[in-house]
Amino acid sequence: MTRVHTAGVIPLSSEDREDEASPSTEALGIQSIEVGLKLLRPLLDAGKALNLKSLAAGAGYAPPKAHRYLVSLIRMKLVAQDPVTGRYGLGSLAFELGLAALGLLDRDALGRASIREIMSETSHTACLVTWANGGATVAAVEPGVGSIFLGIRIGSILSLLRSASGQAFLAHLPREATKDLLAREMRDTKMSNDEVTQLIERIRAEGLTRIRDTMMVGLSAVSAPVFDHDGRLAYVITCMGPSNTFDTSADGPIVTLVRAKAQDLSARMGYRTKMAG
Repeated sequence: MTRVHTAGVIPLSSEDREDEASPSTEALGIQSIEVGLKLLRPLLDAGKALNLKSLAAGAGYAPPKAHRYLVSLIRMKLVAQDPVTGRYGLGSLAFELGLAALGLLDRDALGRASIREIMSETSHTACLVTWANGGATVAAVEPGVGSIFLGIRIGSILSLLRSASGQAFLAHLPREATKDLLAREMRDTKMSNDEVTQLIERIRAEGLTRIRDTMMVGLSAVSAPVFDHDGRLAYVITCMGPSNTFDTSADGPIVTLVRAKAQDLSARMGYRTKMAG
């Protein structure tokens, strides 16, 4: 068996033959397509053009094998090669696909599904919180089992400094967006500029916020930011419950779950920079 190649007609190696569809793989798909598309992942992760050696290593292929598949990916405009440097980057079709996917993405629906999963796995109340009406506003709520926090409902505006959700917005929104509300709450809470700065630094370092009894006595919460493809804060997901049964430890199951859900949502929105934690 032979294959047409840009350099001429070359025989298929045993390795190539294994990549072709066989009776055992036809029902599941075309394996060679999966093998070729695997080369796109290192480009997405790197966020920049790569040389053949780095690209092949990222996909776990030998350079000659990677090059053979890159020829087809270039023809399909999923990959482009710089004529000067020889490095490989994403092609025009890849960009078109990405823009189309973002246009079809229902970010709020993904967020609502995520908080349902958080409530289901923890039995605690979960919220989707957006920045609206000049503050951290609850956009969706999944009440926990036996939840007593009836004051948390759609449309509730949460404190910037005392709620986990508000603190997440404080740490990740541009200061211009929060400055007026922050000034009012600093007067009410008697927090100093140094204390606010330390709070923001701690939240950014940890990648999420944790509170215990600061919004109301007996209530604890964990919040994590969700970012879009431009690195902008899209919304915050929050899990909250009674302090006597709610684990806010940094390596506890609730923190781990909320962080993972936020990271997954961010990735699905095209955010590629690694989140803290």
